[in-house]
Amino acid sequence: MAILSEESLDFAKAHIEKYYDSDFFPKAFEFEALWHHWPQVKQELQSKNISKFLVSNPYNSTIQKARGGYRVVHQLEPMEAVAYTAMAYEVGSSIEEKRAPATNRIACSYRIKVANGSLFDGGSGWGDFKDKSLELANENDFAAITDISDFYNQIYLHRLQNAIEAANTAHKSLASDIEDFLLALNNKASQGVPVGPAASVVMAEAVMIDIDAFISQCGVDHTRYVDDIRMFSNSEAKLAGALEKLTLYLYENHRLTLATDKTKLMPTDEFVEKHLHNPYLDNKDELMEELDNISPYGGDDADEDDNFNEGDIGGTLAEALDRILKFDYIDLGLARSIIRTARRNKTPNLVPVLLENFAYFTPVSPDLFLYLEEVMDALTSPMIKSGLEKVCDLRESNCALVRLWLEHFISSHASLLASQRLKRFVMTGPNIENKARAAITLGDIAWVRTHKAQIYNVGARARRSIINAARVLPSDERNPWLGLVAQNAALPLDKWLANWVKATA
Repeated sequence: MAILSEESLDFAKAHIEKYYDSDFFPKAFEFEALWHHWPQVKQELQSKNISKFLVSNPYNSTIQKARGGYRVVHQLEPMEAVAYTAMAYEVGSSIEEKRAPATNRIACSYRIKVANGSLFDGGSGWGDFKDKSLELANENDFAAITDISDFYNQIYLHRLQNAIEAANTAHKSLASDIEDFLLALNNKASQGVPVGPAASVVMAEAVMIDIDAFISQCGVDHTRYVDDIRMFSNSEAKLAGALEKLTLYLYENHRLTLATDKTKLMPTDEFVEKHLHNPYLDNKDELMEELDNISPYGGDDADEDDNFNEGDIGGTLAEALDRILKFDYIDLGLARSIIRTARRNKTPNLVPVLLENFAYFTPVSPDLFLYLEEVMDALTSPMIKSGLEKVCDLRESNCALVRLWLEHFISSHASLLASQRLKRFVMTGPNIENKARAAITLGDIAWVRTHKAQIYNVGARARRSIINAARVLPSDERNPWLGLVAQNAALPLDKWLANWVKATA
């Protein structure tokens, strides 16, 4: 049984502060309470073995896929998010050492480099994946493409434990505890890692180590991006045999299956034409090059390129967004890149087109709302308010995660809550967390007084939101009540939260 190190916990704090706890949800306000009591939080997390943690189920929601349908995504409870990130820190470097070397461009996705609050080296690796695919296509006559069905949700946890231990035998106890931790998150189901936390990317790449090794032993060349696998050979029969062997290996050893509709074998000239060079992909590459010219270093810390002024950037990004609207379906990576570039450069030009075409952009709604938050000011507020009033009437706005973000954004701004239409959307919605946020924004004492007696009759997230909203109460009412909450708290997080509100209200 393992205990998390202080170093790993400090890294987890730095990571969540700098990035996020889930790629799909608003960052939980509870983290500020944890950072306020950080020495006590570390002491609590180091006071017991990982296997002894009291683990709560994550918050589950759905987000639309680009081509229709939905995927389930997860947000861990704050304490679990810190612990899970710390676990990824503990094992990340060992996993990276066992992966195929980056120079081989076999495992292209998310090379692990644990430093400065980040788990990954710069870039996602998609460019290496594309370049290696073209190189292998030019050297071989046949290509096979495939990917693993519902990969993250189907990862067999015992094989993950095996992979971590195989990466470094010193991690044997920690690997077993990670398996137990994920089993507890899953209500004892033996498959699936949460979709959203960066730590799950590390775990997924660990599982793929032996799969990469197996494909290499089949006598074919290959390259991979996450679970998107491309294999190449001069022999069609050998390639078909490798696909068959891989299918059996995945089933027998990982209980994973290949996606039948995405598995194809073809001549490499057809592969290049359909999967590397077609009008859609060429248009995408051209747009990506334009984005690189604006912000060549990528990431949230990138500086604005000196060759562009604000007008140039806004015009280029607006044109790029207009061009992807002509695609048959949204390109998630490209849409995110455009919106994130606009967010980094605080360019408001995209506000009208994003809101007018909100239904099209709902699969990237987390990035959309983070962008709106960045450009929201006195000048853009009226335009955003009128756009959101129309958005609230859309069917897509009732998708669980879209509504969560929409309510979260509206409830954070008094200027938006001044619209009766938008305020009613929040206050009649299903998320008490966003109603509490609106109460804080508006200083709505009556709402808090109505709900503070109910904190033991609601779920954990709602309870913590009501406790946080108590900051709007008069101090002689707020502080005694928060003192009682802290005194009677069943969980450390509730106690820390009540004391944080007392200290910061």
